[in-house]
Amino acid sequence: FVSDFSRDFERGYLEILSHRHGTKRVKANLVYQEYIADKNHVHMNSTAWSTLTGFIQHLSRDGKAIVDETEKGWFIQYIDRDPKVIAKQAENERRKIAEISEEARNQ
Repeated sequence: FVSDFSRDFERGYLEILSHRHGTKRVKANLVYQEYIADKNHVHMNSTAWSTLTGFIQHLSRDGKAIVDETEKGWFIQYIDRDPKVIAKQAENERRKIAEISEEARNQ
């Protein structure tokens, strides 16, 4: 049961993080508050994680999010693994490199 609840909790948290905040860096607790606002949410105490900190560190270890701690608390940033997004980022990077090399040749 715990693994099912953990999977559902992770899926719901990541869904809110990715859909409402995209790849922006936000407070982890803000996303959690948005998640628990849904009356049908899975309670964290029924998952494998006893704290939000432990959960977001799990997301970081799994490569699903970038997590960092500041004096203002824990922040999280979703890592979008969608192949279309990755291809678009690669194309933008190639374009930047081409522009830089073109500028270097023209100098």
